[in-house]
Amino acid sequence: MSVIDIFEAIRERRTILHYQPEEVDRDLLVHLFNKAAYAPNHHLKEPWKIKIYEGEARSAFGEKIVDSYIRLGLLDTLTDEKLKRARQSYDRFFRSVPHHALFYMEKEDDGGYLDDENYAAVCAFIQNFQLAAWAKEIGTMWTAKPTLRDDIFINDIGLSPEKHRLVAVVQIGYPRITPRTKGRTPVEDSIEWYNCGIEERGS
Repeated sequence: MSVIDIFEAIRERRTILHYQPEEVDRDLLVHLFNKAAYAPNHHLKEPWKIKIYEGEARSAFGEKIVDSYIRLGLLDTLTDEKLKRARQSYDRFFRSVPHHALFYMEKEDDGGYLDDENYAAVCAFIQNFQLAAWAKEIGTMWTAKPTLRDDIFINDIGLSPEKHRLVAVVQIGYPRITPRTKGRTPVEDSIEWYNCGIEERGS
């Protein structure tokens, strides 16, 4: 891939909300994850781990997430009837996405510097995967909710709050609708330049 191809992939990638029903071939997903594994990581620890929910497992996974929303008070404003309809709506969403990938890592120092470093590496891995997937016309949506810190949810999916840190859930599939770009704010005003201890702004 040339430099311009990389820039185009970064600029043109979109967050996809609506997916075609067909699954992405598993071999292709593994291929893309292997490409993503060249993310930068101190001491090459490669901390990323992935659970992928597809087929009938999607509904059960979605139900655990909604249960977490309820525990965390995210749906407190809903009446019982509206909550019932919300569950049905969430189930339709989870079933409409071919693959839900949960990215997580093993803790090293209980939230200290090493865990921060590994967390950043997993995030870089996810972004690499998103760009590699987009190059194959596969869409993704990166989601991070308070559920990722819900100890009961973490236990419900077979992990340990003491041993594991959840990073993100990424929806994966071929796009049914691709949104237009919303552009980005220029970063010039977010940069501070220093030369010989003298701060320069907006240069």
